[in-house]
Amino acid sequence: MQRRSTGITTRRITTRTFRYNDDAVRSGAETFARRRFLYYVQFSPSRRISEVALNGSVGDEIDFANSRAGTGSTINMSARVNPTNHLDVSIVQNLRWVNVDDAQRRDARLFLARVSRVRGTYTFTSRLFVRGIAQYVSTDRDRSLYTFDTAAKSASFGGSALLAYKLNWQSVMFVGYGDDRESTSDERLAPLDRQFFIKLSYAFQR
Repeated sequence: MQRRSTGITTRRITTRTFRYNDDAVRSGAETFARRRFLYYVQFSPSRRISEVALNGSVGDEIDFANSRAGTGSTINMSARVNPTNHLDVSIVQNLRWVNVDDAQRRDARLFLARVSRVRGTYTFTSRLFVRGIAQYVSTDRDRSLYTFDTAAKSASFGGSALLAYKLNWQSVMFVGYGDDRESTSDERLAPLDRQFFIKLSYAFQR
């Protein structure tokens, strides 16, 4: 694989990176040229909004499922917020799509994939904190653009909660719960796996 890239990076309170990328990618028996514009922006607006970041690409993309060239974009957005001194919240939203040409249409949307994630941590004291995570992943597809049979939509959800208490300087007790779900043919999120656990962590010293 050959790669040529040029870039400009500036760093202050705000970080910005912009790059043009020219490479070759193999899919199946074919090798495709891929030219994309890549970007990354990060800044810290305030003490309460400690970080906001945006990165991704736009330009040529590869339909690896069907081994053909296409176009598309990837957008990854994230933020870290501190509403109070005890609460820390992280938010992630990722999008990716690929467009392809077929006999009937040009630049038709092959798929759109999304990842949404929220993580919150509340610290009561130096010994006690609780953390919750929720993530939803989905993909919408145009079945007519695939060379094989595939689902029009797939999705999954994962959630977890964790309570941690520091018993002493080398022992921590964890109590947690997890819930995973997956979409069915009628687009419901059916339970896939559930778990509840209690864990004691102890650091041995020699």
